[in-house]
Amino acid sequence: MLPNDLTHRPVARDLLLGPVGIGTGTSRWAQTAVQPDDAQLLDGLRRAVESGVELIDTADSHRYGHAERLIGKILKENPGHNVRVSSTVGRVRGSAPHPYAGPRLRHQLEQTLENLYLDELAVYTLESYDFGNGDRYLGPVIEQMHVLRDLGQIRAIGLRGPDGRSSARFIRRFLDLFDQIRPDVVWTQASGLLPLADLGDGEDLGVFTARRGVGLLVASPLANGVLAGRRPRTEGLADDRTDMQTSAITHGLAVLSDRFGSSADALLRVALRFILHQVQNAVVIVGVGDRQQVGRYFDSLGQPLCAKDLTVIEEVFRRIRSTVSPTEDRSLSVEVTSRDGRAAVPVQQGTPLRR
Repeated sequence: MLPNDLTHRPVARDLLLGPVGIGTGTSRWAQTAVQPDDAQLLDGLRRAVESGVELIDTADSHRYGHAERLIGKILKENPGHNVRVSSTVGRVRGSAPHPYAGPRLRHQLEQTLENLYLDELAVYTLESYDFGNGDRYLGPVIEQMHVLRDLGQIRAIGLRGPDGRSSARFIRRFLDLFDQIRPDVVWTQASGLLPLADLGDGEDLGVFTARRGVGLLVASPLANGVLAGRRPRTEGLADDRTDMQTSAITHGLAVLSDRFGSSADALLRVALRFILHQVQNAVVIVGVGDRQQVGRYFDSLGQPLCAKDLTVIEEVFRRIRSTVSPTEDRSLSVEVTSRDGRAAVPVQQGTPLRR
């Protein structure tokens, strides 16, 4: 169970959720990864429901609906559950000419709800910014999303947002789409090692969404497991760069261990409490694992961090970021359809954003 100080947060109108949710959006779901053990993930999802989790975040693209079906199995086992689910659309094309073409969005929602044994989604997130040439599908998609919300099939309209590594071009595209779509919720990634996106004029994504009365779903708060003790992934980096990053992370985590304790649970408390303090309008989404791992998320949060603790943590994370996260010019979630027609894939560098 969550500590008493971690109260419900307003994510959208008439949608209050506990501050920590579970998500299937981890690297283990990548098509190139060794596929996860369904039995372990089902146990992890059961543990989350037993712990009182109120939001499970998934996507139709996670093994093409398999993640949704696993969640549905657990929800069907627990008919009196209080769990809401958020999912996405915009990556999987199926037999349609485009992931957002014609009734594709509505049809995918119907399939998602069937997979989950639910009548409505808490949040339905537009994940891709590719709305066809000249944004030909954008207007119909906006209309469909607002109708689905009015009909009660989705509670809130979501839009994928930038993160701390997104390019200025991607941020401009986000701001333009935000004004047109008028989402209720923005989905992003952030952690101590990946700050919220800087949108300019002194506002990061957290300040921006709070000012606009919009909720946040924050995924990857453990920096792909690095802040839970996992060795950082350094594929593709030169040896000297790998050594520099590993050394910076190791030293920074040692400083935190000296102050807060050396156990994995102590580090989890620091990582999760820190991001929850930063974004008061956010639900933080941790990746589902086995039963023991999920239990640790909820059991390790302990007492709140004091102001001095937060200052120390921010300085440690700032020093690590200065070494491991140099500014990149990349456009997250800017995609084209893969050759097999089933999913969207990242565009090559230099490919313009669709308009």
